[in-house]
Amino acid sequence: MKIFRQPFFLAIVGIPNLVCLVYFLLIASPIYVSTASLIVYKPAQTSQSIATMLSGTGGGNSIEGAYIIKDYIGSWDEYRNVTKAVDLPKQYDQGDLASRYGGLATLFRKNDVTLWHYYQNRVNASIDQNSGIVSLSVQGYSPTAAAAVAEKVLEDSVRHIDNMNRQQERDYIKNAVDRRAAIEAKLKSDEAALSAYRVSTGIHDPSELYTSNLALLNSLNEQKTRLASQYDAITKATPNNPVAQNLRSAMTAIQAKIASTEADGRTLSRQTARHEELTVARDNDVALLREVETAVQQAQLNAMKNKYYLNIISAPSSPRAPELPRRLEWIAGVFLATLVLWGLLR
Repeated sequence: MKIFRQPFFLAIVGIPNLVCLVYFLLIASPIYVSTASLIVYKPAQTSQSIATMLSGTGGGNSIEGAYIIKDYIGSWDEYRNVTKAVDLPKQYDQGDLASRYGGLATLFRKNDVTLWHYYQNRVNASIDQNSGIVSLSVQGYSPTAAAAVAEKVLEDSVRHIDNMNRQQERDYIKNAVDRRAAIEAKLKSDEAALSAYRVSTGIHDPSELYTSNLALLNSLNEQKTRLASQYDAITKATPNNPVAQNLRSAMTAIQAKIASTEADGRTLSRQTARHEELTVARDNDVALLREVETAVQQAQLNAMKNKYYLNIISAPSSPRAPELPRRLEWIAGVFLATLVLWGLLR
């Protein structure tokens, strides 16, 4: 009994255990814990994840997606979102002097940064490395407060994943869609230019007329050559033969027709070149449009493959009994720790 009266024993064992008993049995506020669980995955990883789970090697569905959610839950942005929906200072100010916001736990400080760090200590997201399941636990001094914060955090997590997916989809598809729009506009311009050209010339396809003109020119030259041969033969045999005069008149008419046909050919040649230029530009844009359509489809496929999906496994619970603090564990732990310390120091 003399040991219990020794100042050293009282200082190392007696007083700490008395303080611990008074705090945990009389002062410590009950803390309610609302829990929820969710999983984040990508479709592209589904088959790999199934094979991984069947092999028992772990790996989960999307550990990176789980860490995105974990980081977001503790972020400043999410803290600000929660404070807009839930009065955190009021909720966290309901505890005892040691654990509440603005008390000993925050060194009696009250500001945004302190409340943010206090929120981070009260809202925890843990990740199962094998399954990728995110377990959310939210502490509060009342069941409704804990459940309200948990529901808000879960709702914002779903919205955050949706926003990420939309941003990712825009990043993947925007360039391809913009390129498609530019080519479609260029194709419309090409079609309009080709239509205006056909209206101005009155010719749908000058290449056909140009081919016919060449055939006519070849035929006229053959006739001219044949008449010239006949004319030479007749003038040599009978210089004053009246047939020679007729042949000369025919040759003159054919030569005039040849000159006219050649002039038409030059005009058709220019028209054909312009028509070919417009047609080639249109056909090139049609081919480019097909390629861009394929690129858009590929971009959409890539966006789908890299899209995150969030499934809620269990909704936030509404606890009826407090889970914390673990009073008996703390009392027993402090008692054993002080006894060991006293035994080492005496």
